Amino acid sequence: MANYEIVKKIVVLGGKPDGVTKEINIAKWGVYDPIIDIRRWQGDIASKGISLKREEAQKLLDALKTALEEEEK
Repeated sequence: MANYEIVKKIVVLGGKPDGVTKEINIAKWGVYDPIIDIRRWQGDIASKGISLKREEAQKLLDALKTALEEEEK
């Protein structure tokens, strides 16, 4: 498994009784710059997830805001 460091915990989106959580964090994987990281965790064990650069995260945020606003209409 790759070496990682959680630079900042942003939010736990949800979890299960078995200790698996879905989280959004700022993480540093290996020698790479910190990125926004969305994935499942079981304790310190990372599952598959998605990593986003700041620009990608901003596009996702904008798209979600638009979609949720349209859904409320």
